[in-house]
This record gives sequence, C-alpha cells and structure tokens, in this order.
Amino acid sequence: MKKLLKILGIIFVILIIVAIAGGGGKNQNTKDTTKETKSAKEKIQEEKKEVVKVEINSFIKDFDSNQLAAEKKYEGKVVEVSGYIRNISEDITGKPFLSLIPKPTGYFGTSIQCFFDDKEELTTLKNGQKVTVKGDFKAQELGIIMLEKCTVVK
Repeated sequence: MKKLLKILGIIFVILIIVAIAGGGGKNQNTKDTTKETKSAKEKIQEEKKEVVKVEINSFIKDFDSNQLAAEKKYEGKVVEVSGYIRNISEDITGKPFLSLIPKPTGYFGTSIQCFFDDKEELTTLKNGQKVTVKGDFKAQELGIIMLEKCTVVK
C-alpha cells in the first residue's frame, strides 16, 4: 500500500512538472501574438490621429501663452511643423532626437524636441538646415515642446 502511494505521488509530481513545462510554452506564444495584435492596434490608432499642420511660431506661442490650454489643444494629435535644426543628438537613454527652432541663428526661446525611432533618418541632416517633421505631441517640459515617433516629412 505504501509503495502504491509512493508511486502515485511520483506520477503526480511528474504530471505537474509536465503540465507546467507544457503550459509555459503555450502562454509564451499567446503573449507574442498579443504583442503583434497590440502593434497592429497601435498602428490603426496612429492612422486615426488627427494631423495638425502648424506654423512653428504659432505653435510655440500657444505654449508660451498658456501651457495647459496648449497641451489640451494638441493632446492626442500628430503635429507637423517646419523649423531650423538646432541640434541632432541622443538623450541619456540613447533615443535619437533633433531640436527645432523658428530661425537659424540667434534664437534662445522655447524649442521643439522631436524624438525618432529610427536613428538613420537623422544621419543625412545638419544643424541649421530647415526641415519639416511630423510626430505625436507628448508634452512641454522645461521650455521644450516634445514630439514622439517623429518622421522627417521634407
């Protein structure tokens, strides 16, 4: 009787181990599929976002006049803006960006920082060059208006 209980106990432990090992693989595949689905959903949501083409001086003036009203105005929107490149670099996490200002030299006011997913998009650009970029409005912090998921339009 004791031998039978011991054998049943061993079989039970083996079944639990097999179930855990087999179930882990299925969950992992499900997670990968979920990630792919989220990416597709995010892409659809991005396509539905309203694109606002705005002149750089007006865009900056909105924030300099009332940051809270400007954040509400541009929240959830894709902003397209043209300006002169002040700086092309990476932040402390390695995320590539460029800073835009309204005129090529002598400007020390609020700037726009555009973060890119693809560093290669920035390798052909130069400081002082006029460009048009498009990106998701994020926020304004410390006098810098931030756009994410930016692309160079021209």
